[in-house]
Amino acid sequence: MDIFPLTYEELPEVSQWLAQMNDYDHHFVAWLETEQEAIHEQLAPLLTLDERMAWVARQDGEIIGFIGLLPFFQHQFARMLGPFTSSKDADMVLEELWNIVIPTIEAHLPAVKIAFYKQNEKLTRFAEAKQFYCYNIEKTLLMPKSTWKETSEDNAAIQSYVDNDYEGVEQLHPSAAFYSLDEMIHLQRYPLFHLWCYKKDDEVLGYIFFEQIEGTNEGDICFLFVKEDEQNQGIGEQLIQHTLQHAFTTYELDLVTISVRNANPGAEKLFSHIGFLEGPTIYAYEKILS
Repeated sequence: MDIFPLTYEELPEVSQWLAQMNDYDHHFVAWLETEQEAIHEQLAPLLTLDERMAWVARQDGEIIGFIGLLPFFQHQFARMLGPFTSSKDADMVLEELWNIVIPTIEAHLPAVKIAFYKQNEKLTRFAEAKQFYCYNIEKTLLMPKSTWKETSEDNAAIQSYVDNDYEGVEQLHPSAAFYSLDEMIHLQRYPLFHLWCYKKDDEVLGYIFFEQIEGTNEGDICFLFVKEDEQNQGIGEQLIQHTLQHAFTTYELDLVTISVRNANPGAEKLFSHIGFLEGPTIYAYEKILS
């Protein structure tokens, strides 16, 4: 087996291989895009960095493994894209891939995170053997269009984000979120991202951030937050229904998903009440190296 840094020439082949791997629950790793073209676009910027951030393992010329680091230098951590392997000797390949990335992590990114379905038994063994800490468990909830009950309400309190809403959204947005506030504001300018605010007298009482998954007929509710003193008044449900209405009628999607932490039973109860179904559970692990 040989392991070398990912090259531009390999990107199409590697992106196709990763898309096929991540389509199966027993290989699935979170934070990696799902479609080949989207994976290509996700990995390409890593090749422009001064430090190597992606590696490919091959056996007799065939891809048998991959590992990548999605760095967040400002926050001093990286999300791991993998490690993946199709080898029968999975534990050995994962060990070698891990050994390749350790120098980069220790030099520039003292903490790494990885998330995957529990069905990915080889990564479960890997994370536990390397003494990663399980810091979060999230259940994926699903709303198929076929089971959605359309509402006819046109809620004037819910409006698309405008620049004057920045401070109101900032008060609600958690600092440790997957997208920072400025990243979310930037993304909502693109056609596949949507940020809606629930407002009363021009005050933002809640917001929802929705992403159409490129290359699929699916969408994901990335964030839903309501002011603490305004909760349990139906604002969250109205934002969800507004999003589902647009997802299934305007954007003609077939499925909407959201991830809910196991430690937040109230949120799961709300989504279940609306009609969301239970899907797979994602386990997120972290390791601090220095």
